[in-house]
Amino acid sequence: MLRKIRTNQLEPGMFIHSMEGSWFDHPFWRSRFLLNDREQIEQIVSSDVERVTIDESRGKKLLLSSETVAQPRPAKASACSPKSARLQELSALARPRSYLREVAKPVFNRLSPRERAAEVRKATGTIKRSRAAVMALFEDARLGNSVKSRKLAPLVKQISRSVNVDPTIILNIARIKSKDEYTYLHSVSVCALMVNLARKMGFPEQQMHDIGMAGLLHDVGKTSIPASILSKPGKLDESEWNIIRNHPQRGHDILAASEGVSNIALEVCLRHHEKMDGTGYPGKISADNLSIFTRMSTICDVYDAITSQRSYNTPLSASEALAEMQSWSGHFDQLILRDFVDSLGILPVGTLVRLDQDELAMVIGESPSNYSAPIVRSFLSLEKDRKIVPKDIDIGRKRSRKLLAIEDPEDWGFSDWTSFSAELLSKPAAT
Repeated sequence: MLRKIRTNQLEPGMFIHSMEGSWFDHPFWRSRFLLNDREQIEQIVSSDVERVTIDESRGKKLLLSSETVAQPRPAKASACSPKSARLQELSALARPRSYLREVAKPVFNRLSPRERAAEVRKATGTIKRSRAAVMALFEDARLGNSVKSRKLAPLVKQISRSVNVDPTIILNIARIKSKDEYTYLHSVSVCALMVNLARKMGFPEQQMHDIGMAGLLHDVGKTSIPASILSKPGKLDESEWNIIRNHPQRGHDILAASEGVSNIALEVCLRHHEKMDGTGYPGKISADNLSIFTRMSTICDVYDAITSQRSYNTPLSASEALAEMQSWSGHFDQLILRDFVDSLGILPVGTLVRLDQDELAMVIGESPSNYSAPIVRSFLSLEKDRKIVPKDIDIGRKRSRKLLAIEDPEDWGFSDWTSFSAELLSKPAAT
């Protein structure tokens, strides 16, 4: 039974279930623990905490019941101390199952500085050629000509090769685009993101071309949208929205009239704005009728859109975008979204992690030098069993601290991690 009592009623042997107020108001890093001695009680009494809730099923009961407020309810069965075997290899949000087969977390190639510089040059050239090819493709579509997808095949192959070497390189380059380039480079980015996600999910190599091509062609219907609407900085009116909502069908019509376009590309073009809860467009198709390729494309499309500079929005960082996307109920297939996060090697803001030197920290952003590496805020020393002054650490810097594992907040006694993480973000920190 849980019972709320005043702090001056505490006795050794009682089990603390929770404390009133903020985690920062009390001197202990855990919210749930067994009181072993009077010194712990004195620390609580001298803090800003006035009342605590004890779990009488896991510790000593209150003998004096005056001025207590009983709250009988089943106690949540959870460990009072951290799990002993939490030093796992870094694995971002591992899926409980796979649509195809279980695959290991992708390992990005460790390139020497010279090899990386060479790969950056190759990826930059690929991006430039792809941009020119997509511009030509869109111009043909505007003129009513059919799409010649075979001309794009070598570019899909080059993008796929770059993704295979190290996806962070080409994705970093593709993210740097002006609002005027967005329409064209967005297609290139989605192509690379689709290939990268497909590799994570274990698709066979022979399907990579069709999946990448689907990403490259998914927005061809935007050729039917007037530039004044595409680049409008303000809110769209209903008639303008109707034109926007028609571009997937228009793109599907263009591709259907062209030779050599795969069924995957046709479906992704038509359905990449549908949502799992059936509120998307153009068909309001619910999850049961959305293919795996459509589910992949909605994630890749939205991620690149909200991390890119456009006429009507300020781009989010990669980690901010992923955190935002994870909060949208009914929009995405959550299992595929987890794979997407894992495929990028990016941790959303608010993720609890364990660092070397036996410390816990929270992801607060991404490294400016490497978007796949986080900036974290350390706040807890496990070795000393106490809180520490929050410090911001850029994991992307050379000779920086090491991130060892992603942790589950509940395993460490954080029953309301959302509130705690928000409060930790609001605190000043050393750098």
